[in-house]
Formats: sequence, C-alpha cells, structure tokens
Amino acid sequence: MTRARKPTWSFVVMRGADKTVKQFSVSKRSVVAAPMAAVIAVSGCVAGLQMKAAYELKQLEEQLSNQSSEFAQTTAGMDAVIAGKDEAIVTLQRELLELSRQTQEMKDKMRELSELESKLKLFIEKYGSSTLDTTSAPTTRSGSDVRHLSTSYKARSAAVHSPAPQHTAQIASLAQHTSLDLQALSLMVDSMETSMEQTLRMAQNKRKTVDARPTYWPTRSKQLTSGFGYRRDPFTGRAAFHAGIDIDGNKGDAVFSAADGTVTEVGYDSQYGKYVIITHLGDLQTAYMHLERSDAREGDLVVRGEKIGQLGSSGRSTGPHLHFQIMQRSEPVNPLKYLASRT
Repeated sequence: MTRARKPTWSFVVMRGADKTVKQFSVSKRSVVAAPMAAVIAVSGCVAGLQMKAAYELKQLEEQLSNQSSEFAQTTAGMDAVIAGKDEAIVTLQRELLELSRQTQEMKDKMRELSELESKLKLFIEKYGSSTLDTTSAPTTRSGSDVRHLSTSYKARSAAVHSPAPQHTAQIASLAQHTSLDLQALSLMVDSMETSMEQTLRMAQNKRKTVDARPTYWPTRSKQLTSGFGYRRDPFTGRAAFHAGIDIDGNKGDAVFSAADGTVTEVGYDSQYGKYVIITHLGDLQTAYMHLERSDAREGDLVVRGEKIGQLGSSGRSTGPHLHFQIMQRSEPVNPLKYLASRT
C-alpha cells in the first residue's frame, strides 16, 4: 500500500527570459511557521525597545527627582538667608526707633536743663554768685565726660546714616552702641539736672534766710537823727534808753519792709503813734513807728523792700521821722548791726 505524500508548496524564481527557472519546494508547515517566526521576531524587537525606553525614562525620572531635591535645598537655604536678613532689618528698625525715642528724650532733658540753667543765671544775676554754696552740692560727672559721650554719639549716628554700603549686622551693632551711649548721656543729664535743682533749692533756701534778715534800709533817707542806746530824752531832758534808731525824712515818704516776713501787728499807740510790727525768721521782729499811714494788714506776707506805709509824726514825736527798731526774742538790738551800709 502506497503512503500518501504530504502537500508541499512550490516557489518558482524566474530571473529573466533567457535565464533558467529555479523551483523551490517547501512544506506547508514551513509556510505557516515562517510568518509566525517573523511576527515573534518583530514582537521581540518591539518589547526590547519598550524595555529600553522604560529604563531610560526611569533614569530621567531619577535625575529629575535629584535635581528637584537639590533645587528644594537651595531654595530652603535662600529662604533661610532671606528670613535672616528680614529679621536683621526688623531688629535694626527697632533699634533705630528706640534710638529716635531716646534722642527725643535727650532733647527734652537738654531743654529742661537749659531752662534750669537760665533760672540759675537769673538767680545769680539777682542775688550774686556768693549765694550759691557749691561745697555742699552733690557732685556730677564732668562736662568733658558729657562732651566725650556726645561726640561718640554723633560719630556713631553719622556712621548709621552714612550712604556708604555696610553690613546690616554692623549697622545694628552701631545702633546698639549709640543707644548705650545715649543711655549713659541720659543718666549724666539726669544727674546734672538733679544737682542743679538741688543747688538752686539750696541757694533759694539760703536766699530766703538772707532775705529774712532785716538788712534792707527802711527809708530812702539814710540820715540818722538819733542812735541806739542811752540818750537825752527830747521831752524830759533826762537820760533814757532809746531802743531803736530815728531816721529823718519828709512826711509821706515811703517806708519799706527791712526783710521778708509776716505782719503780726498793726495799730496805734499814744507814744509810738501808728506802727507796724513784722516777724521774721530767727525770732527777729522789726517795728516801724510814728507812721503817717499804714499800708499793711495783719497776716500779710511781705518781702524785703515792699512798701508798708508812709513816714509821719504821729504819737509822741518832735517831727516827721521813722523810729525803726529790731528785737530778737523780744529784746531790742542795735539795728545798725543788721542794716546795710548807708553809702
């Protein structure tokens, strides 16, 4: 029995009209397997290209991630630097605001010190420098120290406001040092102001004591007609104690208080006529007698040189004159020991 042959495929290759023809025979299985092999080969190539592309894409993603991380770190560093700069600027602004406030306070204190100095000058011009007792006044820092700090402050202030470029930290440091100098200068000014106030108070108190002493001549006329002590009484002709001094003058002449004090008595006496008695510090009293008129009232506060009445001849008197008397603890004392020179 003859076995049936498997079907085959024949391929004829014709190379030209005058050329021989070649015939190839292939099996059906080969015809089917060849395209499949081609498809598999193409699929393998495509899969390889896809894997290569995926690998390259992954590499690119990793590079991009690294670059992003580096950029984030750089950005964070720049943010930190910017934040530090901003903080330094805010600190500097605070320092400058505080410096401006302290400068304004210093100007106010210097103005007050100038006013106090003017008061001292007026006081000295009015009463003389001898009234100021500098030995008991509190000590203060010298003027050279104040000038030194002031010069240092001006130099640092000029450096802060200089247009030349400087580091923010340096400017802040200058502002802080200038603030410290201003504080030291402020303390010095406070000390000087306190010292000047105490000196002025002490001088005023001393002047009050001086003004309370009856040293002011009580009339414009300084012509004495009778002194203190024993004398011949003009009415009886006998020796009698004269407890004051008699000052010549014209009727109606002004009579002045010899010192600051309080009017404690105003009245009339048949012997002394119209009179005024003023009480002063140190248990001293002054009496003004034989007045034409009294311009003072009991309880009045009077100052040295203030008009308290008019010269006259009231009471037991031989003519217009002022009987002026000083008493210490109710005992008469010689007025000429207190009154200023008559020249």
